[in-house]
Amino acid sequence: MSDEAQVELEAWASADPRRAGAYARALAANAYFDRAAALGPSFEPSRHPAAVRTIDRRGLVAGGGGLIAASIAGAFGVLAYQRQGRIVTPKGDVRRVSLSEGSAVTMNTDTALRPAIGPELRRIDLLRGEALFDVAKDPARPFVVFARGVQVRAVGTSFTVRVYDDGRVDVAVREGVVEVRRPDVAPVRLGAETQAVVPARGKIEKAAAPAEALDRAMAWREGRIDLAGMTLAEAAREFGRYSDRPILVEDQSVAALKVTGVYSISDPEGFARAAALSLGLEAADGPDGIRIQRQRLS
Repeated sequence: MSDEAQVELEAWASADPRRAGAYARALAANAYFDRAAALGPSFEPSRHPAAVRTIDRRGLVAGGGGLIAASIAGAFGVLAYQRQGRIVTPKGDVRRVSLSEGSAVTMNTDTALRPAIGPELRRIDLLRGEALFDVAKDPARPFVVFARGVQVRAVGTSFTVRVYDDGRVDVAVREGVVEVRRPDVAPVRLGAETQAVVPARGKIEKAAAPAEALDRAMAWREGRIDLAGMTLAEAAREFGRYSDRPILVEDQSVAALKVTGVYSISDPEGFARAAALSLGLEAADGPDGIRIQRQRLS
């Protein structure tokens, strides 16, 4: 962008605070359009390797929208891979897999789980990361996710579980009912559009989670991050889950600023530059990452 165009863009953005969010959404959309254009006019989705694997290995790769995301977004791996009985997604990948009893699991970036499907219990150990569980109904065999001493029990439902480095576990229910247990506190039942925060110590906290909020929180299934309501520091940490190139915000007053917009999980630099533009800051590339800071006086 020329200096004149940059000045014009900044003037346009500063005229109305809503324009920053509109510009951010446009950047996120352009990231997908650019990848689609790069495939070329002769691209045939049905001949893509991911499509062939979908046909040959039913259930391992999500069809339909999952194939489109794998082909166009380029952010998703072709398959989650198995190692020592575990199913693992590398950093930056999102993958949907099917379990032998009919349930489906959509795994977020850097997630590892170990399934153990038995005649009386369907057990999933979530070792790290975050996953959405769409559970096939089987009243005779409860479906239980174990995560850091927390048990999430269901029969036929749809819910997410996320494990944090500090031992906290979050559970959010889209459909059905689940029961959240930890040995030292009373269990909590969660219905549709509710969530629970289970800290490493202390009682389980239950709260409402409207469908719209759940959809925003699970935008990662489509290769996006919805940052509505986050501080710049929180947004930087979220992007750090998907990329080895960190976003650095060292000024605490800058870190506390609020951001908004929907971004591609594979474009931390695009987010950093859009956030800096909307907040009157600057984004500087460096060997240790992308630093968002106050504009230096010339």
